[in-house]
Amino acid sequence: MSEIAFPADGSDHLDLLLATSEIGIWELDAASGKALRNLRHDQIFGHMTPLPDWSADIFLAYVAEEDRGRVRHALNRALAEGEPWSFETRIRRADGAERWISAKGIPKLTATGKVSKLIGHVIDITETKQNEDRLRLLSKELNHRVANTFAILNSMVRHAKKKSTTVDDFAATLLERLGALARANRVLVAAEAERASLRDILEMEMKAFAGWGDRVRVDGNPNIMFSGEASEALAMILHELLTNAVKHGALSMHGGWVDLSIAQQDGGQVRLCWAETGGPVVSPPSRVGIGSTILHNALRDQGTLTLDFAPDGLVCDILINHGQERALPEIAALETGIPQAEPSPVDDATCADLRIMVVEDDPIIGMDIAEILRARGAEVLGPFTTVAQAVQALRDAPDIVVLDVNLGHETADDVASQLSRTAIPFVVLSGHMDPGELDVVFQDAPIISKPFAEEDLVRHVIETARG
Repeated sequence: MSEIAFPADGSDHLDLLLATSEIGIWELDAASGKALRNLRHDQIFGHMTPLPDWSADIFLAYVAEEDRGRVRHALNRALAEGEPWSFETRIRRADGAERWISAKGIPKLTATGKVSKLIGHVIDITETKQNEDRLRLLSKELNHRVANTFAILNSMVRHAKKKSTTVDDFAATLLERLGALARANRVLVAAEAERASLRDILEMEMKAFAGWGDRVRVDGNPNIMFSGEASEALAMILHELLTNAVKHGALSMHGGWVDLSIAQQDGGQVRLCWAETGGPVVSPPSRVGIGSTILHNALRDQGTLTLDFAPDGLVCDILINHGQERALPEIAALETGIPQAEPSPVDDATCADLRIMVVEDDPIIGMDIAEILRARGAEVLGPFTTVAQAVQALRDAPDIVVLDVNLGHETADDVASQLSRTAIPFVVLSGHMDPGELDVVFQDAPIISKPFAEEDLVRHVIETARG
């Protein structure tokens, strides 16, 4: 077999490397101040064809004014002292675009130790810098939301404790609010993490209130984007309004309705009007509970909210300071008018003949799931926290498996594959927001999102086990 004969100087491969790596090459003569470059170098500075001349002064003219002194100092040190040249800076290209570059170089010395020239490269790193800025913003927003969430949880516990007369009441109230927070988070960490749409928030809450979506009429354009803080507040507010309507308001009676109108106003403001009709006569609450606190304070500086306990039904007027219409005019109509089936009640004894295996790496969540299922009469295997433990335990032939997707630093793909081969049904427990992100071995199984309601967990397990 003949071998490929490479050019002795490797020039063709060097040219290929430079062309595909988007690297600009430069060589600065210390005596004349003139610089040689390749074409990519000048393109980085906004010139599609090479300039006739290039020098340190020409280069510095492109550097952002606030960075120019720092870059000039680095250049002078490199020429005078033979120091390596390395920095990142903003530039304004010939076409006016602002970009980020990374430049590196090393000195070449004469026999007497003087710098004869600098050679190096320059790379456009604008996309990297933009990603860094985005990550910093998202990290800052995440820290803010986590802190707010803990503060909200503290308030929820305090208010629920004052209002509840039994432990069951306290738990039910707290779990409802935690569910609302979790649904809000699913919207906020979607693809456009900084903003969420009113459509997404409405659909999220309608799904949580299965059976009542056909009695909420939406008038107006829901394709409006809100900030993360405003979206989180709206999710909590709509949850409270729906909860109150179902328990005490228009949706608690046959024939009651809720009309939600959406209107965009000057200056980017958005007005939402929640109006209930056909329900019982309402009156202001005699005491301030957690629901009232959320309604009056959730928006903070994102807008205002007023309540009118009118004889015909509650009217809630919400004004959001800043909204932005999403450019998706072809989007389908909001599906609030389609009746949804009520979830079937779960009998406490329906798990009595099931051997259920639990695979969950978080010990608290695992014990919680096991206790829920044992209370329903099931024989529980586990919880197991690793793939190795789970695969070993499959020898006991469970009737069904509750399987977490991520187990510490490993995924449960191998467990799911073995379950599929042995025809053992399983339900997926996942913190993933998008089922499409899950591996194909999980996609035929029912998915229970964390955090979950006890009834949802039991219902999915029973329905999947019974086939």
